[in-house]
Amino acid sequence: MTDITNQIVTGESPLVKLLGDYDASFVGFVYGMRFDEVLVLTNDAFKHKVNGIPHNSFLVAAGFNPARFGDAEVIDQEVILLRVLEPVSLPQDNDFVRTRIEHHQRRTGGEKYPGEVNDGLDPITAVELQAGGLRCSVLGTFYIDDNANLRLGSDIENFMTLSRLRAFKPRCDALATIVNHVNPEVRDKAKEEAIKAGFKTAPSAIHIGSVRYTSTDRMHRGAGEAPVPVMIQPTDFLARRTAVLGMTRTGKSNTVKTTVSAVALAAMTDGISVGQLIFDINGEYANANHQDDSSSIADVFPTQTVRYRALETPGFEDLRTNFYKDCDQALHLIQSLFKGEKSPFSGQDLDAFLSSTLEEPDPNERSEHTRWKRHHSVFQCILHRAGFPAPQGWVVEVPIAAALTKQINAWAQAQTPAVPVSIPASTNVALPEACAWFEQIRQINISIKDDQAQQRSPTIGLVSSTPGNSWVDPTLEAYLNMLARETSRKQSFGGWRAVQKYKTYHSSRRAADVAAEVIGHLDTGKIVILDLSAGPVEIRTVLSERIARQIFERQMATMHRGETPKNMVLYVEEAHNIIGKRADLTETWPRIAKEGAKARIAFVYATQEPSSVHPNILANTENWFVTHLNNDDELKTLGKFYDFSDFIRSLKAAQDVGFARIKTLSAPFVIPAQIKRFSPEEIKQRIASIKSSGSK
Repeated sequence: MTDITNQIVTGESPLVKLLGDYDASFVGFVYGMRFDEVLVLTNDAFKHKVNGIPHNSFLVAAGFNPARFGDAEVIDQEVILLRVLEPVSLPQDNDFVRTRIEHHQRRTGGEKYPGEVNDGLDPITAVELQAGGLRCSVLGTFYIDDNANLRLGSDIENFMTLSRLRAFKPRCDALATIVNHVNPEVRDKAKEEAIKAGFKTAPSAIHIGSVRYTSTDRMHRGAGEAPVPVMIQPTDFLARRTAVLGMTRTGKSNTVKTTVSAVALAAMTDGISVGQLIFDINGEYANANHQDDSSSIADVFPTQTVRYRALETPGFEDLRTNFYKDCDQALHLIQSLFKGEKSPFSGQDLDAFLSSTLEEPDPNERSEHTRWKRHHSVFQCILHRAGFPAPQGWVVEVPIAAALTKQINAWAQAQTPAVPVSIPASTNVALPEACAWFEQIRQINISIKDDQAQQRSPTIGLVSSTPGNSWVDPTLEAYLNMLARETSRKQSFGGWRAVQKYKTYHSSRRAADVAAEVIGHLDTGKIVILDLSAGPVEIRTVLSERIARQIFERQMATMHRGETPKNMVLYVEEAHNIIGKRADLTETWPRIAKEGAKARIAFVYATQEPSSVHPNILANTENWFVTHLNNDDELKTLGKFYDFSDFIRSLKAAQDVGFARIKTLSAPFVIPAQIKRFSPEEIKQRIASIKSSGSK
């Protein structure tokens, strides 16, 4: 092969390009090798030339002459990717130490400070003393496949006892190629998944940040070094689990905001719907703060964002349920709240009330549906008695069937003297009249049963249309007693006072079920933020769990019908509280984290306590963003996954905001990076650009 041909092959080879400016990036020689580890001999002069070799930095090793790649043996046509772990002793280090000590012992008082470059040593000795070893982990092997694609294997295929490998520190474009490399089959799979999700093709990669090795970044990220971008694939987050781990104020919320924006922009570019739901525990996403240039997600995406809060607040929808309109949801919420606290109220009727359901049965089951309507109406009367404000003009459907009124009139006439009764003129009456009517029915039913008991007859009371059955079924009896605050044996008890304290969870202005409304917004690709920082604390667990459960059930039902569910991303702060290590995997949140991916629910959870998250969830997490953790137990948990064990010391020591170690589905190894700051103005410019290109 001629020199000219060799130069062309060398200049175009992707493997040579991984070395960058190889003369300037050369850092040493490989002198020891295993399948998982490499030892590199370097010296201070080499390190000085490349602005140092930081802890956890990337090196590459090659066994070919980069200037004559075309002459390399086939077995040498590969580049091994390394990560610097720690210095390692050389066999002659004891002699080197002795020489340094003796040199310093010979110094006079005037030589206490460094002087010329060799610091008083002769050049040959200085060269020998600056040699040192580095232990590096093997991250994989770059090679060219049969289709001329650059590929990265996750290990090495061979090692040489007499190694000819030389080590280089990749920088600039070479480093960008390494940290952003995606193998062809992974790229193809991402494209396939993107098209299934509704994208026209695989969306463009997201610029999440830039490479950063250490907290001290004066040299490797200094003025003379161009920032090396770290890109991640948006499709890595669709129908996947993502962990955002780190102490408070180390950049978790910034990472989440950046991810929310990236997914929204990718969806806008292709004109598809990806609903995103943020369970905002601390109000960081719903409200502007100084860390984000006094802006928020809602400010950046004003037409796409819907905010909810459990208080009446301008600009926010009401997160609370209208108990009168959604009685089943209201009863379920009351039951959940009551179960989670110690209450002074008790009794058989209260127990029956708290174990009942107001879920509407099939209307074709006429008897069952009729009984449900009675329970439903009395429940609304209980709310009224307990002081829950009703929507203006609210009316209640009451029973005035001829068979019932005939029995009531017959009882009234049989009394001595006759008792007047007031039967509603319409089936729909105001709440006070409905309460009075049901209390009258209750009193008459008890009176009839007392008369039957005295006559030693079956105590049925008011008779239903089914012969032998009581019109007042056991559940209705408990509801009526709750309304009257009196048992059927005429003993007083708390009754409706047991639910009085839950008025703060009710909103008379809400017209529709909040869960159905949220799902509707998500289906149209909205960003929905549930601000859980305001209002009753219990709302975090009860209402948020109900919304999450309905989303999960709807998505799973769609999938089981053989249809494609909508794309959704759920973001949860303080995740250790809802998917803790002792959580039952049959509960809503663990099921979403474990099974939601197959129903196109992406789950992003943030916590500062990874050791408290259910191990099954951690084991199935595909994407990781990890900032500073100060606890050995948390770091030990993290060290079990991927190659995070390489970063344990760094994660504990470095507290810089946004300094993260990132592992995504498409990337085969962890990348240390500085996460970009959430920039509202930059995102607004991108939105304007997308809209502009779409209108052409």
